[in-house]
Amino acid sequence: MKNKFIQYCLIGITILTGCSHQERVQPQRKDIVDAVFASGSIITNNQYSVTSQSEGYLINSFVYEGDTIKEGQTLFHIYDETQKVQLKSATANYHYALYNASSNSAILQQLNAQRIQLKNKLTTDSLNFIRYNNLIKSNAVSQLDYERVKLAFDNSLQELQATEILIMDTKKNLELELIKSKANLVSQQNTSSYFVLSSRVNGIVLQIFKTDGDLVKRGETIAEIGSGSFIINLLISEDDINKIQAGQDVYIELNTEKNKGYKARISKVYPAFDTKEQSFIAEALFSEQISNLKSGTQLQANIVILEQKQALVIPTNYLLPDDYVITSSKKEKVKIQIGIKTTEWAEIISGLDENSTIVRPN
Repeated sequence: MKNKFIQYCLIGITILTGCSHQERVQPQRKDIVDAVFASGSIITNNQYSVTSQSEGYLINSFVYEGDTIKEGQTLFHIYDETQKVQLKSATANYHYALYNASSNSAILQQLNAQRIQLKNKLTTDSLNFIRYNNLIKSNAVSQLDYERVKLAFDNSLQELQATEILIMDTKKNLELELIKSKANLVSQQNTSSYFVLSSRVNGIVLQIFKTDGDLVKRGETIAEIGSGSFIINLLISEDDINKIQAGQDVYIELNTEKNKGYKARISKVYPAFDTKEQSFIAEALFSEQISNLKSGTQLQANIVILEQKQALVIPTNYLLPDDYVITSSKKEKVKIQIGIKTTEWAEIISGLDENSTIVRPN
């Protein structure tokens, strides 16, 4: 019993001694990197959404997800029977206006015939007026007869002039109707094209959000099309965006390949805040060819802001607020200057050297 009591006392002393002992370290040399974390996804550089410009029921889907498509290829058809009737009416009105504006139209032919008649009548009345004008000088005709002939000549001249003006106005009105009908036809043709959706690029159908029979509203996305090379789309927080610039290295981990890293480089930083994503956006390009990439793959990224080779560092948990440390020699706080700081290590710029020893705060 006495021996056991002595053993328990020794164990107690050892525990008390261990509790009072403070951990100590010396600065060491390590490569240290300051990085900004970002989430993101893989997209293609010509990726776009097929968006409906009209409203109706989807009656035909001509492609499936994963299909390779060509520029101009028809993808989807939305019900458009009403629009077909409107287009047919606009086409008929245009051809009718085109005919009316031509020189062979019934309206202009009738007016031209009327002008010819008036010209012939004016010629007859003009000759008659000249004859009576000569006769009145020799008193061969009465003044009343002369005035009657002169009035007939004046009326014929005015009627011809009025007809000429009528013909000009009619031509202008018919040309205006032609322009209006053509504008309406073009508008109806454009509207009709909204019901048949075609691809803008050579690419791949990434996703289709509607099936045949579904109601499609104006502005609603029907499918997602990808084209071109793969791009890393990164979402950057407001706190970090000012640290990001083109040319910085990025280390990527794809959700489809955990614990495997790929190197990339920032290629573009967008200047405006994206309200939809509630983040700033940057793009990066892979530094190497990656096989079996898929658009939409989610990822995590670390963007290298600063990098220091063989920097003098201490563990971050040895730092006190406002960049103070406790030295083991004087047992007092010492102000230091730090550079790169990560969750594990803090770079020492000044205030400590490799021979210094510091104590971990309690």
